[in-house]
Amino acid sequence: MAEQAKEAGKEVSEEVKRGLEMLKRLEEGPWPSHVTELKKSSYPLEAYAQGLARNYTPWLSGSFRVRYVFSGILARRSRDGRFVEIHFRTYVPAGRFYSTSYLRKIVEFVKRYGVGIVEFGGNTGALVINIQADKADEAVDALRTIVGTDVGGSGDTVRELYACPGPALCEFALYDTLHAMDYIRSHPTIYRYLNTQLFPYKVKFKFSGCPFDCAMANSRADFGFIGTWVGPPEVDQGLLRKMIEEGKVNPRELVESCPSKAITWDEERKELKIDGSKCLKAMNCIKKAFPAIRPGKVRKIAIVVGAHAQGHFGPKLGRAVALIDHIEEAIPFINEVINKYMELAPRRNRIGDMIYRRGFKVISEVADRTLPDKPKGMPSDHLRLTIGSVLTEDERRSLEEWAQSLVREYFGGGGK
Repeated sequence: MAEQAKEAGKEVSEEVKRGLEMLKRLEEGPWPSHVTELKKSSYPLEAYAQGLARNYTPWLSGSFRVRYVFSGILARRSRDGRFVEIHFRTYVPAGRFYSTSYLRKIVEFVKRYGVGIVEFGGNTGALVINIQADKADEAVDALRTIVGTDVGGSGDTVRELYACPGPALCEFALYDTLHAMDYIRSHPTIYRYLNTQLFPYKVKFKFSGCPFDCAMANSRADFGFIGTWVGPPEVDQGLLRKMIEEGKVNPRELVESCPSKAITWDEERKELKIDGSKCLKAMNCIKKAFPAIRPGKVRKIAIVVGAHAQGHFGPKLGRAVALIDHIEEAIPFINEVINKYMELAPRRNRIGDMIYRRGFKVISEVADRTLPDKPKGMPSDHLRLTIGSVLTEDERRSLEEWAQSLVREYFGGGGK
């Protein structure tokens, strides 16, 4: 590798030479090597090698401007200034369902304007393409005409929307998340913000088909839409008894694992009862005994607002706002909350930070005006989502005993 760099007329430092030797070792062995694949692209291997040798990234953040485009273009340069990378974040189909024709268009685009590297599953949900810097202006127009998508999803604007696969793949989906994402993204109320830097900070939309919340709408979205239902889950007692007899379901475990103690088991009648007024829609029982236990038939979409992992006042879970029947009903609410956000929030504050500063009344008043006939603020009808699995009583007890043992070890006393 070092010899190839010399032949290209480049001076290679000892540091880069050491890094290139490290890359060479990464090609050894029976397994496929990412270094071998990188060689097929025009990615700057010397910068990668320098980073390996130094044991920290060779890249510094930078800026890059394309005419009339204000979002979705990321840039960085190597520390020695020799290399520049331009990344396009691009909007992708709902649920990340890529057709073969769409992928062929991406490949054609990358061959013309890229360096041979595509990131299909970026952290933001966007498809990320490395672009040749001297072709960036032309690449924006080509992306729109060849692929049929656009650049966007960075900066103080609407970030890439994300939906779980919903009814396309999952039996638990309680509404069409794919339609919902497409509808919201293409609606004029939202579409006008996709490439325009107007917000105090970023805004994210996520769509989860059920309370399992695979899209992380309750923890990572300023506007989250989560499928839920009103009342208790449905129980097919005959099918449940059969699953219990076959050893597939333990009814006592269902009772113990319910976080709100809404489930009771009648041993004499062999019947499971669920109190809908207590049910928090954790879906733990459904997960363990599906399809004998299913979500109720009165399906709704819960709107949660203000969640984020990074914000001015730290991470926050979403706050439940209302239950709606169709995603179209959310547009007036979204529009007015965004207007309040632009009016009231300081720079670098998310919607959740605005709620922290101003109180949830800012949101509830908007909901009263835009969603006047929708159920609001009712925990039994909304969902209480949790991060991680529901603990059994034995697990809770063992963790409590472990915590008390640590207190006794470090502080003495009874550990209370």
